[in-house]
Amino acid sequence: MVLQLLGVTRRFGAQRALDGVSIHVRRGDCYAFIGHNGAGKTSAMRIALGLDRRFSGRVLIDGFDARTHPREARARMGGLIEVPGFHGTLDATRNLVLLARLQGFARADARREAGRLVEQVGLAHAGSKPVAAYSQGMRQRLGIAQALLGRPMCVLLDEPTNGLDPQGIAEMQALFTRLTREEGLTLVLSSHHLAQIAGLVNRVGVLHEGRLLVEAETKVLLGEAQGRYKLELDGADGSQRLELGARSPSEVLRELVQSGKPVRSFAPDPPTLEEIYLRYAHSASEQPRAAAAPTPAEDSSPAAGPARTLAAKAPIARVLRYELERVWAGGKLLGLLALPASLALVHVLRLHAQAAALAEQVAQGKLFSTTEVTAFQSAGSALQAGLPLCVAIVVGLATQSIAGEFARGTLRNLLLRPLTRVQALLGKLLAQLTLALVAYALLAAVALAASGWFFEFHGVAEILPDGQRFDLVAAKELLPALRHALAAPLLPLLAYATLGLCAGTLARGAAGALALGLGFFALLDLSRTLARGFGLEGWLPSAYLPSPLGDTSFLSFYSDVAQGVSNAHFDFAATALLTPAAWALLSLALSVLVLSRRSVP
Repeated sequence: MVLQLLGVTRRFGAQRALDGVSIHVRRGDCYAFIGHNGAGKTSAMRIALGLDRRFSGRVLIDGFDARTHPREARARMGGLIEVPGFHGTLDATRNLVLLARLQGFARADARREAGRLVEQVGLAHAGSKPVAAYSQGMRQRLGIAQALLGRPMCVLLDEPTNGLDPQGIAEMQALFTRLTREEGLTLVLSSHHLAQIAGLVNRVGVLHEGRLLVEAETKVLLGEAQGRYKLELDGADGSQRLELGARSPSEVLRELVQSGKPVRSFAPDPPTLEEIYLRYAHSASEQPRAAAAPTPAEDSSPAAGPARTLAAKAPIARVLRYELERVWAGGKLLGLLALPASLALVHVLRLHAQAAALAEQVAQGKLFSTTEVTAFQSAGSALQAGLPLCVAIVVGLATQSIAGEFARGTLRNLLLRPLTRVQALLGKLLAQLTLALVAYALLAAVALAASGWFFEFHGVAEILPDGQRFDLVAAKELLPALRHALAAPLLPLLAYATLGLCAGTLARGAAGALALGLGFFALLDLSRTLARGFGLEGWLPSAYLPSPLGDTSFLSFYSDVAQGVSNAHFDFAATALLTPAAWALLSLALSVLVLSRRSVP
């Protein structure tokens, strides 16, 4: 069996969407789920694809248990559930290349596979048009293409003809026929338009109110009314349905002709899929709801998956690459990441103007002396100015890593690839940390370069009216402190990036996730005053980064040292590593817990 659902039950509160459903899809089958709206067709397909994990029972894919071997299960399957979601700024080929690389293709192979599928589903004419400009039918074609990516063993398609015009429906029917009958693809279909799939399927499962009423060969179900014929007479409106019983068709036709009936047409009238469904649904409605049938004994044995593994190696690294390529694709991210650096540059320019004004006042005798501004002080001050914005940007981007893809429907495409949800989360976290490092590296580089341009990296000195310098701190004493000041924000940035990612797993919408993440950021900052009264400020990650509401970070201590303050003190040295690390780990653990249980539509 390529796909088995064994005793699968899915509840939504007190309601059972699936009630002990067991299905068996063999290699090469074109299997159809038929049933009314809410019968459980989509729920069964989402469970089979791993998009819904809150169920009881077992799912076996080519012998692999989907719970214990999710990567191998996903490596053998493709799927399209309801409305397909894609990155709107990219064209069809680029969208497919991203997914192919995530699935394990080398770059050149990914482009060839994407080109093959674009041609196969009839989207070659779209060229480089972004998906945002596609019609619903074109999006549906692209959704089918991503389901076929990598020539999977089994493909599940939920309402595959949605949005397609008659020509598109005919083309997809021809494609499915060729794939199943010539290439041996196993196909599982769910559709309200049963006439569109009637000629494709060889096996049917009838679902009614979450129960599987029957699972049988289509020819068996269609052959249950072999004695039914349709008769049309000249001059008569409509047609008549005849049940021949044990009589042969030739005998009946001969009697009709001999009786003088003007026979225009006399042909077999087998039941349609709609009639099959209505027959079993009507029968089920007239009978009391019975308990689900137990899973057969032979299906209860442990699955022994085949030795050959198909899942690509290094899934976390593949998610990292996918995420970075995805967020950089728009071409506007660098400008956003450079905003804190721009703010730091403005701060250095302002500091230079202030320093020049103070030096002029000392020269004119209006001030007795002033502490000379050095590049050490300027760099620290510039970091203090740019870091709050840097943290806000890091949190905002991290909130969209999960929630943004969830809202666009692209998270589903990601989770259909051969990787676990934990691996997907870790890859996305690494991508957000990379973006955070880029933003901070730009900030630090501009702070150091601008400070070195307008000031000098020498010791702190007091400037007297006669131009004399009174040395306060030597440059060699400031260098270790500068290195520490540059490294100190890294771990708190990690904590806030993880916190933003966690907010994205908790919220369902992109806007809600952004509001929640920035709300966490603001709340932690505002909580410092209250926590300070209880001696707990050191346990907040906000205590280790600059803030307009007060700065207790190492950068504040460094700024004092760089100005020659001899009694400067950093209050939270003992918890500077522990607190941000603890917040990062707790946020990551909560993210894993939420995403591992979350249903993805």
